[in-house]
Amino acid sequence: MVISVGRTVIVFVGPAGAGKSSLIYAYSKWLEESFGYKVYKINLDPAAEYIPYTPDFDVRSIVDAHKVAIEYGLGPNGALVKSMDILANKMEIIEAVLRRVTSDFVLIDTPGQMEIFIFRDIAIKLVDVLRKASRESVVIFVIDADIIRRYEDYAFIAIMSVAIQARLGIDVVPIINKVDLAPRINITGDVVSDVDVVAEKLKKLGTYGEMLSGVLNTIWLYAKATRVPKVSAKTMENIEELHRVVHELTCACGDLT
Repeated sequence: MVISVGRTVIVFVGPAGAGKSSLIYAYSKWLEESFGYKVYKINLDPAAEYIPYTPDFDVRSIVDAHKVAIEYGLGPNGALVKSMDILANKMEIIEAVLRRVTSDFVLIDTPGQMEIFIFRDIAIKLVDVLRKASRESVVIFVIDADIIRRYEDYAFIAIMSVAIQARLGIDVVPIINKVDLAPRINITGDVVSDVDVVAEKLKKLGTYGEMLSGVLNTIWLYAKATRVPKVSAKTMENIEELHRVVHELTCACGDLT
């Protein structure tokens, strides 16, 4: 059974500090003020200290990492892992939430420690719920513009992006955020377009660079060519380009290459 939850469901993932929550705030504001869309915002970070938007559903009402840390005697990372495992066994609650939503867009925020979310059962179970919730679901992989100015860091992030798509079995769109802080970027952010330039640069960085170059030359075979918007959640720069890419992908009516 397919649950009717509106037009598009978007999950935001990415490394800590990439600006996922800020981008959700900026994108939701743009959707609401520019077109009058109804946007439903979900926070799935049980350890969040501050969220720039007001969640319509907050996972901390189910599991709070700070309380989990006290109850189980765990440190911050251990408490987040435990919280993700607890939530993975309560996905029927998330499914029930989606069942009730009638908004045009559903934006889902995820923990800053991306690996704890992606490589636990929670990510796979969430994707299963999304498949029931909407045929128009996509993952936004948010990348910090300052990080990818270094070729070795870009290669590592690119490998992660393709790996996430392979693991989750859902379309993953990379988005470069914070261009207001790092305006000069010599790469597009698209693995398929960048692979030759980046792989050549990596070879000059010693053994680590050669290893990344080899992996990059392999994983690009599994990547999809796509335009990669360079946006700023702070200044709202190019938010419309982010929306255009999401729309083209989810409606299957455009060419992203």
